[in-house]
Amino acid sequence: MSETPESTTTPAGTEPAPSRRNPALLALAAVALLLVGVGLGLLIQASLADDSSGEDSPAANSAAVGFAQDMTRHHEQGVEMAAIELEHGTDPQVRSMAFDILTAQSNEIGQMQSWLTRWGQPVTNPGETMGWMGHGSSTEATGDDHGDHGDMDHGDLSHGDHGATPAADVEQPAMPGMATSAEMERFRAMRGPEVDTTFLQLMLRHHEGGLHMMEYAANPDNVSQPYVRDLASAMERTQDKEIGIIEAMLAERNAQPLPMN
Repeated sequence: MSETPESTTTPAGTEPAPSRRNPALLALAAVALLLVGVGLGLLIQASLADDSSGEDSPAANSAAVGFAQDMTRHHEQGVEMAAIELEHGTDPQVRSMAFDILTAQSNEIGQMQSWLTRWGQPVTNPGETMGWMGHGSSTEATGDDHGDHGDMDHGDLSHGDHGATPAADVEQPAMPGMATSAEMERFRAMRGPEVDTTFLQLMLRHHEGGLHMMEYAANPDNVSQPYVRDLASAMERTQDKEIGIIEAMLAERNAQPLPMN
């Protein structure tokens, strides 16, 4: 193949196996992209450090701060899921989607972390997740105002036990749409085509679960910083588009979406 140096020869009767290396290389690239995103955020933070006490800095309990903290956490899981797909998935179309998500969300994490440092706020929300939206718990924040996606009944999974109705003592996600630690553990252990389908199912639910935060932060009544609203709006547009694509990809594979958690 074109990747083989001219000075390297392949023994007769054997075939090069670059496909076994590609997933590992893509996984390393995924980690590198995440680090680049965070690094860019830190560079922006350094250049804007003198403004951290200005009028632009929102209060600790504001929607701007809460959005940056909780959406960073939400995105971090999305980046991890995309990296798993890049490492273990087999479908080029799904892996391309995963790469796009990893790239975009790593960059957005860097932007939000730079804001938080500039504002003098911790990257991790020290209070209740999504409390800045007026919700008492993350499970109440699912809402029915996600446009065409908020009231979906996604039914059961096409394989495994992911689609079982959760009991009262079953682990709940940190925020709507996020996978539980048990779901992530199963996903990390998967290999082959199952990885591709499960990634699409988990990412569809993940995208839908984050829409409510984006819609809230994009509203001028809730956030006064225009650059925060702009990023939230851009996220919402991107994920709305990706939701439609993922739904079509699942339908092509005769797989059912996950119910919202």
